[in-house]
Amino acid sequence: MNTEIELCLNVISGQHDALIKQVSVLFSVASPPQEQELYGIYYDTPALDLAKRHMGLRLRKQDGGWMQTFKSGRPGAGGLHTRLECEHATQEQALELHRISHPSTRDFLTSKKIAPLLRPVFVTRIQRTHWQIPYKEDGLVELALDIGAVECNGRTLAVSEIEIELKSGPVDAVFAVAQALAQHFALLPQLRSKAERGYCLFTQATATPEEAHIPQLRPTLSPWQARQAVMLECLRHLQYNLAEIGHGDDMEFIHQARVAIRRMRSADKTFSRLPTDAHWRKIMKDLQKLGLMLGQVRDCDVLLHDSLAPAEQSLPSGRKAWCTIRNDLSSRREQYMQVLRTELASPRIGQMLLHVLQWLHLEPPPSGQDAGATLESFASRVLDRHVKAVRKLASNWEALDETQRHTLRKQIKKLRYAAEFFSSLYKASKVDKFLASLQSMQKTLGILNDAAVTRQILQDMATQLPQAAFACGVATGWHACASEQAIEKACQALKDIQQAKPFW
Repeated sequence: MNTEIELCLNVISGQHDALIKQVSVLFSVASPPQEQELYGIYYDTPALDLAKRHMGLRLRKQDGGWMQTFKSGRPGAGGLHTRLECEHATQEQALELHRISHPSTRDFLTSKKIAPLLRPVFVTRIQRTHWQIPYKEDGLVELALDIGAVECNGRTLAVSEIEIELKSGPVDAVFAVAQALAQHFALLPQLRSKAERGYCLFTQATATPEEAHIPQLRPTLSPWQARQAVMLECLRHLQYNLAEIGHGDDMEFIHQARVAIRRMRSADKTFSRLPTDAHWRKIMKDLQKLGLMLGQVRDCDVLLHDSLAPAEQSLPSGRKAWCTIRNDLSSRREQYMQVLRTELASPRIGQMLLHVLQWLHLEPPPSGQDAGATLESFASRVLDRHVKAVRKLASNWEALDETQRHTLRKQIKKLRYAAEFFSSLYKASKVDKFLASLQSMQKTLGILNDAAVTRQILQDMATQLPQAAFACGVATGWHACASEQAIEKACQALKDIQQAKPFW
C-alpha cells in the first residue's frame, strides 16, 4: 500500500485543446502526451459500507487489461488529497480482494459481512491525456487531463478536470505545475473525487450549502499547526460554496462563501502574532476583494427576501412602487452576479485559492514570536485580547455612534470565531455557555447593520426612481423603528457579555 498525493482542479469545458497545447509550452521537459480510454467500475454494498468509511474500491479497464484499486482517506483539505492506495493488475474483470496487501483492509473486504454484498454502484468513462513532468533533481509529477462522465442508473455527471499527482520529490512540485497552468486557465480546486461524485449520483443527493465546521485541535499542536488546521477548514468552507455559485438558486451558497471569507480573515487576525510574509498579506487583500463582491450580491438578497417584506405589509397600497423597487434590486443583483461570474471564470480566483493552499503547506519557521508557546496558552492570550476589545466598546454602549456600533459587531464576531476555532480544546458545555452570551447582542447589532445597509441602498434608489421614493422612505423608516426597538433591548445583552465567564 502506498500514499497517493494528488491535487484535482476543475477545467472549463471549452479550454481542453488550449490546455493541451499550453502544457508543451510551459513544460519543455515534459514527456510527449499519452492518451488512454479509462472505464471504471466502483463497488460497494447496498448499505454503502465502504463509502461510510471513506473507502473506494474500483476495477478499471485500461490499455487492454484490468486494474483493481483500493483507496482510503477523507477528502483532502483545499483540494490536495492524501490517500492510502493499493492497486494491482487482475487476471480478468473480477475483484481479487485476497491480493490486497494491507492486512486490516483485506480482512475487512473479504469478511462475510462485506465480500458477498459487493456490487457495482456506478461507473466512469474517461478520455485521459497525461504527461510525466520532471521537477528539479529528483521530483516527478504526473499531469492528467480527464474528460468524460460519471454514470449511474441512467444519470450522468460530466467530468472535466486535471489531476496532478506527485510521483516523487517534494509536494512543491505539485504546486509548481498547478500554478504554472493557473496563470492561463480558470482552475478551481475540485474537493470531491470522481468516487464522491458517483456516490452523489447513486444516492441522488443534490448540492447543499456547506456551513463552517469546528476544526479539531489537539493540545499537542503548535500554534503554527493550529493555524494551518483552522485556515484549511475555512478554505474548505469557501471552496465548496464557491463551486456552486451561478447554478440555480445560489443565495445561500453566496452567503456561506462570504461567511467563509470572514472566518478566514478573522483567523488571520486570531493568529496575527505568528509570522507571515508579503505574499500572504496580498492573499488576504485578494480575499477581501472577493468578499466585497459577494457582499454586494448578498445585500440585494437580504433586501429582496427579508428586509422589504415587513415594510410592504405596512403599505399594501404601494404595490406598483414595491414592484419597481424589487425589479431594480433584481437588476442590480444580476449586474453584480455578472461581475462575480466573470471573476470566477478568470484565472485570478483559482490562482488565489492555490496560493492559500500552498502557503498553508509551508514548513514553520525555526523560530518566531509565540513559536515556543503551548497551544492552550496561545489561545488564552488571543481570547483575552478579543474579550478586552469587546468589553471596552460594550462598556460605553450609549455613547457609541453608528460606526462604533458596527465596530463592536465586528469585534463580537471575531471573539465568537476565535472561541469556535479553539473550542475543541475545552469542555463543550462551557464553550456553549460563553457563546450564548454573545448571541443576543449579535442579533441586536445585526438588526442595526441591516437597517444601515437598507437605508444606504434605498436612499440611493430613491434619487434614481422618483416613482418609488415614498416606498423607499417607508422601508427606511420601518427599519429605523426596528433599530430603535433593538437598541432598547440591548441592555440585558450587554450585561450578559460583561458577566460572561471565560471558558479558557
